[in-house]
Amino acid sequence: MRQGTNSDSNIIEEKSDVGKKKYSSIMCEWKGKKEEVLWITFKNERMLNAMTDVLQQEFLEVLEAARFDNSIRCVVITGSGEKAFSAGGDISYFLTLDKLKAYDFLYERGNRVQHAITYMEKPVIGAVNGYCFAGGMEVALCCDFVYASKNARFGLTEIDIGLLPGWGGTVRLPRNILVRHAKEMIFKGGRITADEAYRVGLVNKVFDTIPELYEGVEECVSIMMSKPPLSLRMAKNIINNSITCGSMEAALAIERGAFTWLFSSDDMKEGVNAFQEKRKPVFKGK
Repeated sequence: MRQGTNSDSNIIEEKSDVGKKKYSSIMCEWKGKKEEVLWITFKNERMLNAMTDVLQQEFLEVLEAARFDNSIRCVVITGSGEKAFSAGGDISYFLTLDKLKAYDFLYERGNRVQHAITYMEKPVIGAVNGYCFAGGMEVALCCDFVYASKNARFGLTEIDIGLLPGWGGTVRLPRNILVRHAKEMIFKGGRITADEAYRVGLVNKVFDTIPELYEGVEECVSIMMSKPPLSLRMAKNIINNSITCGSMEAALAIERGAFTWLFSSDDMKEGVNAFQEKRKPVFKGK
């Protein structure tokens, strides 16, 4: 851990060094004015950024560290090169797993990856370039929203090898797009273009080139980083939990509680004062 003094509050804030560590299958970069944005890049171009055993372990380590690092306000996930975000799992690795190991693989890896992205109280953006298949698409489905380049291709292709999406695809895809479209993709193992993914609501925006994709992501991140951190955290928390909550009243109660908590925050007071004084607010996450 490395420490830095917050001059405004004289509080020592600890910042994880995980983004500075050398990994073999992923790359971490800190971006933004305060290095508050963590870019995680799958770096295994030879295998189309496949989810190998090593890549999964490194990815999970970074996600779980980022989840509890308050100096990180946003995470972007992408793939290196022009061909793939991630083409999915390492098929050869599957053949080494018996039923018990396969269960552990799904629970310990898949479930923890999904949980880390979903319940990380900060925006997670999928920047999809090229192939986004199987486990790669299931990672994208966990993201808060997805931007894609024109060359992106999406598909849950596990049925072609006698399986089904095991990292949440059969559950999350019908919650992202119409159930009939989800069934068709999963039953047929079909691939769809970026434009088709946008049409069915799987993708938020499509960009002509990969450089334009990254520019679009950085512009989006810049806008979000100008917003109050606590409000962003609460908004994601409430939205993700209310989607699966069986009671509308219970979800609304959680929303009211968060609203009341934010009402007493310094950021709310700063936002109101800035509005009245016709200036840009300076939020501090307090």
